Amino acid sequence: MNQLRQYNLTVEGKNQQLKCSATQTLLQSLIDGGIFPEANCGGRGTCGKCKIHVLEGQVANHQGQQVFPGDDGSYLACQVYPRENITIRLKKSGASLKGPINENFAGPGTLLVRKLVLTPEYPTVENHYSIQEMIWQAVKVQEPSLCISDNSLILNDPKILRQLSGIVETKPAIMTICLIGNQLVNVEIGDTAGELFGVAFDIGTTTVVGMLVDINAREVIATCSKTNPQSSFGADVISRIQASNEISGGLVKLAAIIRQCLNQIITELCAQAGILPAAIYAATIAGNSTMTSLLLEISPVTLVRKPYAALFKHLAPFLPAEIDLNINPCGRVRVLPAIASFVGSDTTAAILAVDQDVSTSPLLLVDLGTNGEMVIGDSHKLCACSTAAGPAFEGAHIRDGMRASAGAIANVAIDEDVRVEVIGNVRPSGICGSGIVKAVAELVAAGIIGPSGQFDKSMTEVLPLSIGRRLKNRDGKWEFVLVEGKDSATGADISVTQADIRQIQLVKSSICTGIQFLLEQIPVDTELKVCLAGAFGNYIDINSAITIGLFPGITRDSICSVGNAAGTGAIQALLYSDKLQRSIGIANKTGYLELAAQPSFQNIFLANLSFPEVV
Repeated sequence: MNQLRQYNLTVEGKNQQLKCSATQTLLQSLIDGGIFPEANCGGRGTCGKCKIHVLEGQVANHQGQQVFPGDDGSYLACQVYPRENITIRLKKSGASLKGPINENFAGPGTLLVRKLVLTPEYPTVENHYSIQEMIWQAVKVQEPSLCISDNSLILNDPKILRQLSGIVETKPAIMTICLIGNQLVNVEIGDTAGELFGVAFDIGTTTVVGMLVDINAREVIATCSKTNPQSSFGADVISRIQASNEISGGLVKLAAIIRQCLNQIITELCAQAGILPAAIYAATIAGNSTMTSLLLEISPVTLVRKPYAALFKHLAPFLPAEIDLNINPCGRVRVLPAIASFVGSDTTAAILAVDQDVSTSPLLLVDLGTNGEMVIGDSHKLCACSTAAGPAFEGAHIRDGMRASAGAIANVAIDEDVRVEVIGNVRPSGICGSGIVKAVAELVAAGIIGPSGQFDKSMTEVLPLSIGRRLKNRDGKWEFVLVEGKDSATGADISVTQADIRQIQLVKSSICTGIQFLLEQIPVDTELKVCLAGAFGNYIDINSAITIGLFPGITRDSICSVGNAAGTGAIQALLYSDKLQRSIGIANKTGYLELAAQPSFQNIFLANLSFPEVV
């Protein structure tokens, strides 16, 4: 076989033809071509998520030997190489939902981004002053408070002065300036005050959400979410950091694809709203420390080396060209400030959204997604921690797991038989995070899973036949079948396996242990309100979470879901000067608890792996 020969790779439903070679896996070829299949294990062949069907052509293993498909007719794209021109079908997947966001953000406060329509009085020989002073004078007429002194309006950017030089040649009677804070960032001919938009991004490890904001109306007019394309390099932040550090050109690749994702979102938002990207003058970005570092093409490797410090906490606003963002080139982009280590600006934004920093009574904020961040406290003191929760809550590392999109089992009930609810009311293809937690909780409540997490095989003798027959031993490994292959979209059983249960135990113990350490920061018996945020936090069945021991010592009545708090906070900081200043204060005042440094962490974590006894 000619190792250097190039082949054509065609993806069904995609209007493009990619190049591939016998020296590169099909997963690598897809990524290089701008197509990003789910690959939670980073291409190691262990997660089984990058399944493809070969429609035409043949594939080989890394030794050039022909390989054959699995029982469902699929191959793993990360494990096969082309032997000739090839046509494939990708597994369909959608972006996870991240929770609702309010549309209207009207309220008191000074807008951070504004436009002022000016009627300038041009200098004459008799009345001489600079064009810069002319702008100051015109602004004073519109907003006297802004220009108490000439220095309060910042007009000293040579780029803006060059722009202004071209505009005043025609002496327009009306011009519009755009201000971000007191910084003049753009000058336009005529009255363009109605064209003023901003975009807020919540960059999650699994899902990226963009929200287009009409700044004048103070409302969200369009929302778009996409799967983070970096998931092709691994499901969690650790695998992304490894990819950025170990793959040749990895950091550049990871930065490029997330920037491309943001621009795709902007394109879709503008299409929904019927505006041009040039009408967007500001962007705010919230994300965990790894995601924001990768966006900026800054290596996040310090996060995985002692003492696990992030490279930055605060960043000054910068021009869109710095990250190739397709908005008005004179606009500004601001990454919200981070707290410490893995606790990033998404947590800062979430604290802002739920008003935890100004609350007179203690709150516990729990942001559950691919990562787990928790914050306890009130206006007097805030303390945060991060747990290595892993991506199981997003359906990753679960054998039949998938994101919370059409075809995912989202709810399970076990009584005389098993009943499931499927997103989109279609035949099920897999199970999402909220579904697996509900299924495990139901199995624990029914006694099919014991406190240790092991299946109790003796229950097959006492359970109704319709339930007992679902507990099967397949190739020496036990699983509980939720949906039989004849009823699934894939033709294969959808089950909860013993390995799946272990993944849920690890995640729930991480969260539970983090909460226990944070509860030590407040007096015993303090009445506490718990706010659940994040993609998973908004869709989890709270009773099921309590059943498996996710929230230690917390009652159902004290828990509420708060939607996409990170996205909400990012919008608030985009709109209002005082909210932006609060976000800076939040990042500065919030303490950080490194769980791994706590002497008793390991023992408590191991103890919390067990499920509570069923009463």
